[in-house]
Amino acid sequence: MKLITVLTTLVAMIISVPLSAAEDDKNPTTITPSLGAGFGKIIEIEGKIVDDTDTRLRSHLGKKLIKVHTVNTRRLAKPVVIELTKFSFAGTKIPVRGNQVKLRGYETGHFAGIPNKAFADIPQVATTNFHFQSVFQVTKRLKPAQVQQK
Repeated sequence: MKLITVLTTLVAMIISVPLSAAEDDKNPTTITPSLGAGFGKIIEIEGKIVDDTDTRLRSHLGKKLIKVHTVNTRRLAKPVVIELTKFSFAGTKIPVRGNQVKLRGYETGHFAGIPNKAFADIPQVATTNFHFQSVFQVTKRLKPAQVQQK
């Protein structure tokens, strides 16, 4: 049973999908989880709530984001900014920008944007390129670990 879990995790961690087959059939892109734990695996993350004023990206306008520094008990070498989503029926509240938070949930994602060649058929609009976007689906807000003062 343990081998099935390991294999499932490995498959979930690396899924080879051509992001833009219409653009370049010869170079498929591998989708990997931003947080390194695998897609759909329940994990705990800690970090600071940020927004587009911190990232300076227009694509982050109006989105709830977290700058993750810890996944489970592993400190990340470089913080990862990821969008937060929550279930409306769960009643989970995401704090405002600047707050440190610890959350439980899982990494998932979706495709966004429009492939360039689609504009041969439709009017050109301001958008992002076709890409896969990771998001963190919050299942519960936890109490952050207390920082010890020295």
